[in-house]
Amino acid sequence: MTLYKEWLRNGAEILVLFRYSRAGGKKSFEFFSSFDALSGRLRELRPQTQVVAFRQAQLPIRGEIDDALIETCLRRIPDGSEFLVVETVRRTAGRMSWFHNEAGESHEELRESLESSRGTPVAVGAYPRFWLEDPDVITAVVPDEHGKVSLGVYSSPKKCDGGARDIYHCHTAPIQLSS
Repeated sequence: MTLYKEWLRNGAEILVLFRYSRAGGKKSFEFFSSFDALSGRLRELRPQTQVVAFRQAQLPIRGEIDDALIETCLRRIPDGSEFLVVETVRRTAGRMSWFHNEAGESHEELRESLESSRGTPVAVGAYPRFWLEDPDVITAVVPDEHGKVSLGVYSSPKKCDGGARDIYHCHTAPIQLSS
């Protein structure tokens, strides 16, 4: 967890992608600027969840969706480029809560995604390239309660290693959950 602490030092913000194994493609994108908030969230995850953390700033267009923000997005994101829109305020339904997100590749899809969240604070930008090998992107897998990693459907067995009670990094050493 030392690397996460380093990345979050001085109030920096990181985007984390959670890809839930065997959940019909379910995933979520969440921003963290506190190590305590991130480590608490990691402890809530089910085994086999893939965790992808981005050190560099992601989704730089920020604000509440109005006509001006929509025009800014259309100007800054080229038509045909894959984009991501993430609401920065949780949606709730009963006991469930999540950060709604939408992705697409055309200006028409971008406009529709933004219109569907009009009035809501969002972060928008190029879809984060989590599949590329990059020292500023950490990919990890959540172990089970016994510390055993069973790679989920999104994990590559040839890249990952680990040890007991760890979140397993696929590009660096394991991170201890207990700190």
